[in-house]
Amino acid sequence: VGVLDHNLINEASGIEASKKYPGRLYHINDSGGGQYFYITDIKGDLTKKIKIEGEAIKKSDFEAVSVGKCFDKSCLFIGDIGDNKITKDSVEIIVIEELEDYETFIEPLYRIKVQYPDQPHNAEGMALHPNGDIYIITKEENLRDLEAYPAKVFKLPAEKWRQKANTKHKLIYVGDIDLRIINPSGTAYGQVVSSLDISPDGKKFMVLTYENAIEFNVDLSNQKIKPTAQLQKGIDYNLIDIKSLPQQESITYLQDGKAFLYN
Repeated sequence: VGVLDHNLINEASGIEASKKYPGRLYHINDSGGGQYFYITDIKGDLTKKIKIEGEAIKKSDFEAVSVGKCFDKSCLFIGDIGDNKITKDSVEIIVIEELEDYETFIEPLYRIKVQYPDQPHNAEGMALHPNGDIYIITKEENLRDLEAYPAKVFKLPAEKWRQKANTKHKLIYVGDIDLRIINPSGTAYGQVVSSLDISPDGKKFMVLTYENAIEFNVDLSNQKIKPTAQLQKGIDYNLIDIKSLPQQESITYLQDGKAFLYN
């Protein structure tokens, strides 16, 4: 489709297609890129860099971006959820109003602090369901030893984050997804989640690995995730063969839910 400006976005770790402004993409950068997000057109051109004002977490690790409703506005949800050393007491989701035109900086509407119910986790996948619930899927791995483990899915209900800003909320455990069962012929790189998105109608969700994409025919708001061994290929999920890109960590449905972009 296109090429990103690597002088500005040198390790893309999140992408989201705007529903309010068709043809617009939002991006975030990894590797200590600072508190910024980026806007491009659908081909990755016309890049604009916007600084997020306010108090920043010292060691931020932006890994995911999503869009959806926040009260009566359309908003951008940026997941500062990376935790490679698995030591953070809490992680943060930054909420920014979607505007037709941005200055070079903006103050967030909300900063949502979340805490896992069991222990810290590293995560690169986060998405907003149309009903307002926020979902995070973890990256459970030891890629140095080429080992992958079941990903854990957590949610923050909409009524929780809408009640109070700047309050630490405890996530709710939803279930596990074991990509080793779904992709047994792949390597560990094809069995860990590097990105997540939920379809515009909320009836499906998609995860990206370093080798492929997998779409689940599951509405996360309606049911618990069944044990992975009970999921049926072609019914509950589909493996999607894609061209493998170096460090692919970003995926987004387009507005009609019938196509996706990754980078």
